[in-house]
Amino acid sequence: MPRADLVKVICVDDQESMLRLHRYAFSQLGIRKVTECTTAQAALEAVLATDFDMMTLDWNMPGTDGLTLFKMLRSNPKTAKLPIVMVTGNAEEHSVKTAIAAGVRLFLRKPVAIKDLKVRVEAAIGKLT
Repeated sequence: MPRADLVKVICVDDQESMLRLHRYAFSQLGIRKVTECTTAQAALEAVLATDFDMMTLDWNMPGTDGLTLFKMLRSNPKTAKLPIVMVTGNAEEHSVKTAIAAGVRLFLRKPVAIKDLKVRVEAAIGKLT
């Protein structure tokens, strides 16, 4: 069971307002070590340089989208097992099926609710203490 104050999270979203919401939601769970990235490239560089416990990843971003970044991370031995929660406002059946086929197992719908975030965090890394 991970201690919330030791958990390191990376949040990837092109919208600053969503990043602020994520930071607040994580803080309500006791998670304070949150790195924010607004592009897939910045996120890729960050996860290759730092060991994170988990990632929240926006699907719809300009340039490299979240699903493409997810696939890149899964193909790299250093990041292949990083728990990733896909965050999206688009939860259409076709989109979800596409993500599941790519290996996505955890989803969150925007805007993120703290109780839903807690469920996904604990599914990804274990019950927080």
